[in-house]
Amino acid sequence: MHHHHHGRQHGGPFAQFMRPFFNGFRRPKYNVPMNVEDHGDHYQIQVYAVSFDKADITVRVVNDQLLIQGTRAHDTANDPNFLLQEYPLKSFERVLPLSNRIETTGIVARQENGVLILTVPKKPELKVEVA
Repeated sequence: MHHHHHGRQHGGPFAQFMRPFFNGFRRPKYNVPMNVEDHGDHYQIQVYAVSFDKADITVRVVNDQLLIQGTRAHDTANDPNFLLQEYPLKSFERVLPLSNRIETTGIVARQENGVLILTVPKKPELKVEVA
């Protein structure tokens, strides 16, 4: 008896594609997707932190950077066996180098459908009259 082998045999050609695909998700710190929109006098930042409560998220300004951090208590015993996990379960951190242009005292955060929405006012431009 003679069996024909078509070169790659480990689960077919699809397995070859899936392996590097899954390995690509092992990032050291999970990060959540984020959009930053420029609305003229303010920025709107949308942080897609669906598994985090607003109470779990801190927004602060450190060294002229806007730091958005989320941490939540998490019971690993109840973790599902993830085949692919793109959302962080325990923590995330995003840093935005904006704050020399933003009014740090006026930042407003709200949450809609699991999306954290930050309204970040810009500093008024200093207009210097040249005599």
